[in-house]
Amino acid sequence: MSIFLIRTFFNNRMTILKKGFLSGTFLFVLSACNPEFNTVGLDLIANNQFETQTAEIPVYIDIDPLEKVQSDQLGMIQLGTYNLPNFGRINANVTAQLSISNSPNFGLFSQETETTGSETNSNIIEEHERLISAYLEIPFITNQNDQDFDGVIDAFDVDSSTADSDSDGDGVSDILETEGNTNPLNSDSDGDGILDDVDDDNSSYDPNNSPVQYAVESILGDTDTRFNIRVTELTRYLNLLDPDNNFETATQYYSDEDFYEEGHVGATLYNGLYQLNLEEVLLYYAEDNPDTEDVDETTQIETRLTPRIRIPLDTDFFQEKILDQEGQAVLSNNNNFIDHIKGINIRMENGSTDLYMSLNMSAAAIRLNYEYSRVNNQETTDDTSDDVIESVEKEYNISMSGIQINHLENTTTSPVVAEANPSERIALKGGIGSRGIIRLFDNDETTQVLESFKGTEKLINEANLIFYVDPIITENWTEGNYIAERLFLYDLENNTPLQDYYSDPGTNPLDGLGIKNIHGGILEYQNGVPYRYKFRITEHVSDLVRATDDSPFENIPLGVTVTNNINNLLFKNGVIAPLTDIPFPYAALTYPLGTILVGPSPSEDLIDKRLKLEIIYTDFSN
Repeated sequence: MSIFLIRTFFNNRMTILKKGFLSGTFLFVLSACNPEFNTVGLDLIANNQFETQTAEIPVYIDIDPLEKVQSDQLGMIQLGTYNLPNFGRINANVTAQLSISNSPNFGLFSQETETTGSETNSNIIEEHERLISAYLEIPFITNQNDQDFDGVIDAFDVDSSTADSDSDGDGVSDILETEGNTNPLNSDSDGDGILDDVDDDNSSYDPNNSPVQYAVESILGDTDTRFNIRVTELTRYLNLLDPDNNFETATQYYSDEDFYEEGHVGATLYNGLYQLNLEEVLLYYAEDNPDTEDVDETTQIETRLTPRIRIPLDTDFFQEKILDQEGQAVLSNNNNFIDHIKGINIRMENGSTDLYMSLNMSAAAIRLNYEYSRVNNQETTDDTSDDVIESVEKEYNISMSGIQINHLENTTTSPVVAEANPSERIALKGGIGSRGIIRLFDNDETTQVLESFKGTEKLINEANLIFYVDPIITENWTEGNYIAERLFLYDLENNTPLQDYYSDPGTNPLDGLGIKNIHGGILEYQNGVPYRYKFRITEHVSDLVRATDDSPFENIPLGVTVTNNINNLLFKNGVIAPLTDIPFPYAALTYPLGTILVGPSPSEDLIDKRLKLEIIYTDFSN
């Protein structure tokens, strides 16, 4: 009789399973309820009846480094340059199409109405639209997580576990300040020199007309650095459908295509120094309303924008290409428009220090602010003698919802990665990175171990696949160093997670690392230093044990990559040598960081940190 038990509670055991062992040597550690361990051979001898035991089983891995990857339509793009310790320098820039609504009108009336309507309606005049400003805007990746709901987001909360914390130290708790309409992040909300805890009048502080706090994520390097941004017109037409496949499938664009370097460059729209601003962007009303004498609207917020890159562009270019083309065929539909303006190239160059960003390209746009002429009839429609011509400001946004391509490059490769032997050292990285191929029970000896669990009274309590972080990462480690915070394990043949992933209900939705924390893959720290990644794969191993000829469960290879979002199960096409296509997880492609792990056959000083599969079980057969 076979008995199987899958436990789904979080286990803090520190027993480490390493991926492999010295060639020809397979050790199985049987642990009882006491701290003593016994090492035996493949017979899996239990020394204490019904006591919990641990089998440590060799695991093998291959590494597939990417040569390039499909990098179009990512939504979240990378921009900048950074030298990743132990990996080398990475570089990223962007090419994107622009998109407009069909036949947009600027001002109040269409161009045709402006031209002909004045003959019958004195309120219709030539509007003479004039561009005031043009900005390229690409939002940062941000969050406003507030676990204790006290009105202060976690990134700025002195204690995010309780609403009674006092983040600005003025003697009033965060929650009371939020409820009392004072600023929990400013001890003197109204700026009158009296602290909030003793100020009996903070009425001049208006929280609805004050900046909102955001936590900006996914930036590597010095956010105060100054760097050069170059935005240029793209002169190559980007086909949505593939002409090499009779326009029947979508064109795939890859990371190695750099249209700027290939010379597809037209007008320069911006080329100058730039520095990040991580604050909310506040746009105020352009004019004061004379009907509200007690309020100056020019000091009131009209539009709030999340923190973003906001680059001024050449107004003459967009005046000529957009406003002056009102009513023309080039703006009649988007197909005509993307031939009229084929797109833009965005590059970041010559930073004083390294800076590398992930940006929300799905919300990117070019914001045009223009003014036009209109008739103010002073509300006397029957009397034109008092009509005046006035200028009014208006806004039009050009979206970037067309083809977007992230050009990614590993400009240098560290010898640590270039010379890595995966039997000793495993290098996993996102972007133009790599995937690992893991094979469980892949030779005669480990297959015997699997068979030894079949048809027996061994109760499988837990099965874990554990990777140790290689010491080359942890030596001289300081807080703030970069390392991949999570790995993703998946069925390599079907490109889907394991059943253990789906059985994990997940926990804290505000914490990306808190999701699927039973299945795991999350980086664990020991004494403040990166230590290991552990996957609980009890269901997967149990299914392998339960499999029979009549009820087969295939022992498929498993893929492992880094990830920045365990919930994102999409894949893009990657290419490995020699020109072989493979599916590569989207959440690895959009994540530049990596990790280096101890391999199956490391040096003697790391033998105790080899990767292995750990099976914790109880043997009831004795």
